[in-house]
Amino acid sequence: MDDFISLSEQALPLFGYMAWPNDPIARARWLDAHRPLARQSVAHALGRFKIKHLHWARIADIVHLHYDLTRGQHQERRGGPSVGKAISLVDSLAKSKGTGTAKLWEIWKTYKDVAHLVTAAVLVAGEAQTRHRQAPSGLGLQELMPYRMAMRLPDLVIAVAMTIESYGLRSVAHGRREPMFDPETLWRIPPDINLDPVDFPARPLGPAAIAVLNARRAGNRGKGEPPPETTPVFA
Repeated sequence: MDDFISLSEQALPLFGYMAWPNDPIARARWLDAHRPLARQSVAHALGRFKIKHLHWARIADIVHLHYDLTRGQHQERRGGPSVGKAISLVDSLAKSKGTGTAKLWEIWKTYKDVAHLVTAAVLVAGEAQTRHRQAPSGLGLQELMPYRMAMRLPDLVIAVAMTIESYGLRSVAHGRREPMFDPETLWRIPPDINLDPVDFPARPLGPAAIAVLNARRAGNRGKGEPPPETTPVFA
């Protein structure tokens, strides 16, 4: 299997938004460097993004746990689901590095406006890896990483992200007014791209997660929470 990926018109800007949500200059450089060619050797270019991939996994943990809390109707007497509660769960239950509360809030601040895209890429990659383990596809797991899914299957990633975007903009928890995503700064998916949203499953929370939630003080969003802004898998 070679290192070449056929890039579509959607793949390049999609990856740019996911990698540099707050850096339009970096996105422009990415497009200028890659758009002229029909096929690109991207292994070298993407190899330096290891930290970004880890951050994407943390964003997917936060978003998916927020969704799990909503679908499971957890913590309704304590204000319902929130990003802070999802971060507390990741901090308490994840075993990998970079999952402390302060670091998770820092990662969320960086990627919150593309969290639907990042989470979709991680979910698609996870499903691809699960199917590969059940029936090997001839690809290595490296070929099924989230950034590869964004580059190879941008339409599928965007279709899943459409569902997450819709959820995140309407997920007003009981007793709260704000949704999970900021409607003023979120990178919106155009409604006229001829794609149908693809759903993703909620997961039941295990006893350890329930214990963390029950022990968490109502309203405690963690020491690492950043101040409000006015501008724009478990491992």
